[in-house]
Amino acid sequence: MKQIILDTNAVRYFYQIECCNGEGVRDKVMKKYYFDKQKYVQFLRTVSSISIPATTKFELFFQAYRKGEPDLLVKYNELTQHYKEAYGIDIYIINPGVSELKYHQEQLAEDLKNGLIQTEKYISPRIEHEVKLMQGLFFTLIGTISDVVYKDLEIEESVAGLVSGLIWSQMYSRLYDLYNKYYLDEELHMSIDDVDKRIDEILLESIRNAFILMNIQMNKEHPESVIEEARVLYNASSTSEYLRVLLQIGTKYTQDDYLISLDRALNELRLEKDFAETEIEYFRYLLHNVLNGAKKIIHKNDIADYTIITMLNEKVTLRVLEGNGKKEELKLVTFDKKMYEFSKKNNVMYDEEIYNKFLTEIK
Repeated sequence: MKQIILDTNAVRYFYQIECCNGEGVRDKVMKKYYFDKQKYVQFLRTVSSISIPATTKFELFFQAYRKGEPDLLVKYNELTQHYKEAYGIDIYIINPGVSELKYHQEQLAEDLKNGLIQTEKYISPRIEHEVKLMQGLFFTLIGTISDVVYKDLEIEESVAGLVSGLIWSQMYSRLYDLYNKYYLDEELHMSIDDVDKRIDEILLESIRNAFILMNIQMNKEHPESVIEEARVLYNASSTSEYLRVLLQIGTKYTQDDYLISLDRALNELRLEKDFAETEIEYFRYLLHNVLNGAKKIIHKNDIADYTIITMLNEKVTLRVLEGNGKKEELKLVTFDKKMYEFSKKNNVMYDEEIYNKFLTEIK
């Protein structure tokens, strides 16, 4: 028997299989597979428990709220009850340690029943959490680029603190405004593509402003290390393009220079904060190819996925196993391309056999 964790797309697609025989799902999973209903049923008979991260529950709530279909959330909840009745599968919610981010299914069900859904009550804590995580990812990237350019130089601590404090404040204000518009402004109804575009703009603004300020200080302390103003002020169409120009990739610095500095930044992060190894590796996965010229290098959903990744570390999963009294290993089922690639590449709860059991490979 297996214990599995379902991410947001997996819950949605499993629901489509149960309610609609997989219609609308077959072409959305992964290019090499399509759903096989008979295999799917056989697979569920080998599963002893399903765990669903609180982040996934929140995403499902938001999608239902955004569509104006609160009953959809009830149907998702009924799906989990169906698993218990039809297949004898136990259902668990994986909650984070932060109380404000915990998912209270009974309370939400009661609020839905009474028509008392308070969107800000459920969404505002999430906005704050996601903004801070995005800031952390941004600053890891800025620190990495700074290490490439100023590797052997020391910036006065008070100056460095002033620069980072100013950039952090500007970044928080812009990201918080963006997330509030996306999650809470019903009239604006921003698409995820619009959000991703704005995230890249904010990242580009933050990096450019950081290097403008650092260049001013370097001109006082280490004039030989000042970056040419035309490169710092370069009007790029994306963050990736800006970084390639700033670092003169292929002329002055290389991708390897960047990766060495990224390793250094992640090692510092590992030492300074209580990050699990899976979290560090996910940061590495997201930031590894930022110089490849992509229009958007960091996406809003990368942070939603990261909050799921934080629940896949040993401490959390051990707590889940102790809580449900089962001994089988937990395995992840995801149909998100990045999550799937990360899980497979880093062997994070990955099991190819699971996908082969309920999906049929396209020949």
